Parts: sequence; C-alpha cells; structure tokens
Amino acid sequence: MNRFLTLSQRASKRGGRALALLFCACLALASSCSNDYQACPDCPGSAALKPGTFVLAAVDGSILPYSPPGSNVTFLAGDCVMAADEKFTLKMTTVTGKDTVSATANGVVLALNSGSVTFSFVPSSVQATALLTGNGFVLTYNALNLTFERVN
Repeated sequence: MNRFLTLSQRASKRGGRALALLFCACLALASSCSNDYQACPDCPGSAALKPGTFVLAAVDGSILPYSPPGSNVTFLAGDCVMAADEKFTLKMTTVTGKDTVSATANGVVLALNSGSVTFSFVPSSVQATALLTGNGFVLTYNALNLTFERVN
C-alpha cells in the first residue's frame, strides 16, 4: 500500500510539473500571437514616425519644469517636428544656473524595430532610441527619458 501511495505522489508531481510547463507554453504562445501595440498612427508597419509636431510633456516621468537629481539643469520646454521625409528638428529649452539655453538638433528617424525608432542626429554619429507610445514617443537620451506627445 505504501508503494502505491508513493507512486501516486510521484505521478501527481510529474503531472503538476507537466501542467505548469503546458501553462507556460500556452502563455508564451498567446503572448506571441497577440497584438503588442494599439492601433495608432505611430506603430509598427510604418516606416518611421508620421509627420507632425510633438511637444515635450515630461522628463523621467515628471512634468515640466523638471530638474534631474544631482543636476543643475532644469528642463523648461521642448518640441520635435517630424517632416514627411523622416527628418526631424528637436528643440529644447533649459536653464543652467541663471542662463536660459535653447538648443536645436537635426537628424533622421530610422525604421521601426519592434515598436521603437532610432533618432540619428547629424552631423554627429549620435543615435538615441525612442519607444513609441501611441500618441507620441519616449526618447532615451543621456540617461534621461524624454516623453513627447503629438499635438498635430
């Protein structure tokens, strides 16, 4: 009788493991078949971001004005204009100490890669990745997450 009980315990452990593996396999299959991105103008299947104007809404998840910890820079405003030829113009306004600085950068947006685009700044070889959010993008640059939202 003890042998019979031991055998059924082993079988239930194997069955439990098999069930857990089956569950994981089904979960992986379901997630790979699902639509990862909501329907939006800036999604996979597009060559890059659709033309328009995006406004800087937040830095590292905080609304503007924002000063990153341990920094003397305060982000005041910014925007990014996307042209039909996939070129962009990025403008940022910051305060460093008592000086207000407006900077402009230009470049090209490279093709999509699983819901993200790459901003390639010219004339430098600097590149930054932006994750598409549905109504804009989050550009990661110099360890900061710059959230831009579409205004038109």
